[in-house]
Amino acid sequence: MLKIFLISSAFCLLPSALILGIQVKQVQAIYLNNHLVKKSKINWDLLTQAPTISASNLELQAQKLFEKGDFSASIPLLEVAIDNYATQGDNYSQIRALRNLGLVYLKLGKWQDAEAALNNCLNLIQQISNTQKTEKITASVLEVKGQLKLSIGQSEAALDTWKEASEIYEKIGNYLGSTRSVINQAQALQALGLYSQAFKQLTRAKQNLEEQPDTIIKAKVLQSLGDVLRGIGQLSESQKALESSLVIAENLQATEEIAIILISLGNTAILLDNPQAANLFYQRAIQESPIVEIKIQAMLNQLNLAIKQKQYLTATELVTNIDDSLNQLSVSQPGIYARINLAQSLIEFRKEVLANSNNKPLYPPAKIADYLVTAVQQARNLGDARAESYGLGTLGTLYEHNQQWNEARELTEKALILAQSINAADIVYLWEWQLGRILTVTGNKNEAIVAYSQSVKTLQALRSDIVAISSEFKFDFRDSVEPIYRELVELLLEPSTPGKTDISQKKLKQARQVIEALQLAELDNFFRNACLDAKPVEVDRVDKNAAIFYTIILRDRLAVILAIPEKPLVYYSTKISRAEVDSKIETMLTALTFPQKRIFIENYLEPAAEIYQWLIYPAEELLRDNKIKTLVFVLEGRLRSIPLASLYDGQEYVIQNYNVAIAPSLELIDPKPLARKKLEVLGMGITESRQGFPPLPNVRQELEDIQAEASSEILLNESFTEKEANTEVADTPYQVIHIATHGEFSSNVEDTFILTWDDRINVEELRSMIKSGVQQTSPVELLVLSACRTATGDDRATLGLAGVAVRAGARSTIASLWYVSDEATAVLMKNLYEQLVDPKITKAEALRRAQRKMLRDAQAQEVNSEFKHPYFWSTFVLIGNWL
Repeated sequence: MLKIFLISSAFCLLPSALILGIQVKQVQAIYLNNHLVKKSKINWDLLTQAPTISASNLELQAQKLFEKGDFSASIPLLEVAIDNYATQGDNYSQIRALRNLGLVYLKLGKWQDAEAALNNCLNLIQQISNTQKTEKITASVLEVKGQLKLSIGQSEAALDTWKEASEIYEKIGNYLGSTRSVINQAQALQALGLYSQAFKQLTRAKQNLEEQPDTIIKAKVLQSLGDVLRGIGQLSESQKALESSLVIAENLQATEEIAIILISLGNTAILLDNPQAANLFYQRAIQESPIVEIKIQAMLNQLNLAIKQKQYLTATELVTNIDDSLNQLSVSQPGIYARINLAQSLIEFRKEVLANSNNKPLYPPAKIADYLVTAVQQARNLGDARAESYGLGTLGTLYEHNQQWNEARELTEKALILAQSINAADIVYLWEWQLGRILTVTGNKNEAIVAYSQSVKTLQALRSDIVAISSEFKFDFRDSVEPIYRELVELLLEPSTPGKTDISQKKLKQARQVIEALQLAELDNFFRNACLDAKPVEVDRVDKNAAIFYTIILRDRLAVILAIPEKPLVYYSTKISRAEVDSKIETMLTALTFPQKRIFIENYLEPAAEIYQWLIYPAEELLRDNKIKTLVFVLEGRLRSIPLASLYDGQEYVIQNYNVAIAPSLELIDPKPLARKKLEVLGMGITESRQGFPPLPNVRQELEDIQAEASSEILLNESFTEKEANTEVADTPYQVIHIATHGEFSSNVEDTFILTWDDRINVEELRSMIKSGVQQTSPVELLVLSACRTATGDDRATLGLAGVAVRAGARSTIASLWYVSDEATAVLMKNLYEQLVDPKITKAEALRRAQRKMLRDAQAQEVNSEFKHPYFWSTFVLIGNWL
């Protein structure tokens, strides 16, 4: 779920019943007479007896209050205990009590008080000469300090602090403390978007604990691993880890841990498209948990799920239950988060009801605002600046949905100033985006562009945090990040004169940069790791005979920005909705892939000609005049799934006139041409049926044909294992790696794989294999993936295809959009390698010649005449460097 970050300001709010029709400036005056903060009950009888009660007993009573969630009431008890320990000269116990006090302040969101308590601990530790005695308590203090750093958004500082704690625990042989630190470090790594590192750490911890007896810490390691696996898209493995964790927690009767694991299982079940199971997990968590905060979290997740499934009566009941539970909470960080989350869900609830029903919405804005007002007030009293900003900004969202634009703008700007004042960039971008939307609606176009541009700039500085936005519930990449780029491009490409295309070069250049940035953000999110090395590249530097087509599907039009070397950028668009674009692409793909549709070529040519009209026709004259040879497309959405080589101009296919390539982003292109030396190829493949996949009998001939054209090493069938492939790549610096086997590209990295004889190679394993060779002093020039396909019915599957191309580390990749017969593939590959050995032509030209030869030979019936249909020759696309 989206991380909630909270903030403080001198601005106060009114009770929300007065929200509609009121001016924001009235809020401050009204609130001064409406203090809503609920005071925690303090055991005054116990305090009056404090002089006669031992400090250790006071600590024990404070611990009981803490465990019940009454954090504020534990503070005076700890303060008296600390004073008693100081009077007695018991520094060690004083440090322990101060550490616990810091933990209480942390739970309450009182960051400054928590930091002061922890700093006092560390200062006292310095006064104790016996360092061996203080090592354990030092590590314990650092554990809490790390949590504080993470809570205020300082993820790197949190990671460093927990590493320091871990080193101390390892030094003194405290294995449980060391393992706790690993779990904590995994939290920080996830916050930094470094899911792969978190996965490695937790996997090692899991392996180290396998032979140990079942403990709570073992359950927590598995639960954290399950959460990380969900974050990187390995959902079935996430479920297994969480189920193992649950078994241990149940055996130990650890009710709190059981409830937390059940919530994690529910979150994974949602992504596995099993809402019924998710709901049962949440319901059981509510029943199992002894802690109100955990119950509320489970109910909030249930509420999000009910709204998503349009179960309005269930949602209404849940809101009532959540409301009752909120009243049981003391003023604390969990209560603030819960109120803001509830308000966000109710805003979505209102939108859903309004969109799908004529009935009056069940939750008026005033009721929703009440939760936010209370959250902001409590955040301010606790000095929690992030909470106040988040509450104010969400209140601005509510005003925005209610079309009270002036109030929405003022609240959003206040939330933004607060977030900026504490460098909370991870929420700054949300308020910059919200401000951009409000300014757009109110006609302040130039100001809106500035706000949107700043939001994109903030996102680019936060590439790792973009990655960390999980696809759980409504807070996923497509909702929280992608629209910002699209809406900015839409503003930039809006002509100043209606019906014209008079857009300045400055705006066109900016729009092109934003499209590039969106491509990078999508790939980062796909990998759950901001690891792609992007560098600005001008088309003039890459290829003076190439034209770059940047495409983006906007709300009411398909826009194209064309870059031709040494020429001004060109813009044109087609007035058409995304739904219409998707429908036409679906018609084209159906005509390609359904045998009964392929009987009549007209079924394909009609949509292929129309899409040609959208993308290429307006530029025909420019392409001819500038002697363009290669068309390079930076595509998005369903456009990634079409075979551009077989678009039809009314007389010929594109491939009959131009080379074609796809660039996931021009910034990811290494502009160097193919090194012209003797071609060394490693060919690998499977001919027999394996793991439920059908046989590929022509693969043997395909690899033998390659061997006839270029110096090759072949790993076939039993010899094609991941271990053998790794060894071969490590020993010999191959220019080309050719893999002829089943595989699938998906928008889910977990479902993107290549089949070996005895297993499957995923994206990360493929990357490791290609980059592992000690003799690979230069990158693999070309990775060819034969007999693979994009996942059927997955509208983002080609993101997986682009992802494999980029992540594998090869400078270019040739792969297929759909699976064709291995006979046709073998013919095309034979043609391809006949061309690749020619040092005078580019990789794009080699693929073009191979496809044209197959088409001509089929027309002349030198090969199977059926192969003249684009289905057989246009499935393979070149991704990356085309030179």
